[in-house]
Amino acid sequence: MARRKTAARRYAEAAFEIGRADGTLDAWERDLGALRDVLADPELAAVARHPGIAYAVKERIIRRAVSGVADEPLNLVLLMIRRGRPGAVGPTVDRFNELLRAQRGITLAHVRTALPLEDREREALTDRLRQMTNNTIEMNEVVDESLIGGIAVRIGDQLYDASVRSRLERLRARLTAV
Repeated sequence: MARRKTAARRYAEAAFEIGRADGTLDAWERDLGALRDVLADPELAAVARHPGIAYAVKERIIRRAVSGVADEPLNLVLLMIRRGRPGAVGPTVDRFNELLRAQRGITLAHVRTALPLEDREREALTDRLRQMTNNTIEMNEVVDESLIGGIAVRIGDQLYDASVRSRLERLRARLTAV
């Protein structure tokens, strides 16, 4: 797993630098996303991973499965497959998107709530997170009923947990420590 992440980071950073130098970051973003979607198909993923299928056959199948994708992103994904790292495609795209968001001044916030946010709550949360990060906020919202109430927000390595469940767990820890 660590090797996959390291490889994905290197591939993503190389793709990002090429796209930045060429002014084609938007095209790279679109094409890498399309390639990840194609390889998310279970049958194509099985072909890409299968050690008994010759690389030339894998390449032909994948080229037929995609259309409208530039050569550079396609060749990058084919290189990963040739080197036996088809599982690195998803993490590579994720890392590329992280780099792109950072360059654009966008922070990704993973938001978990016990109930769906109303529009005014979403706007208030977005404003507060924007003030904290000095960046535009892109929110990934998930309803997690196990929180009981409240909210948990993860931005990068930081977790801001104001859920009822975490408060109850902290209270229990204090009470059992006494």
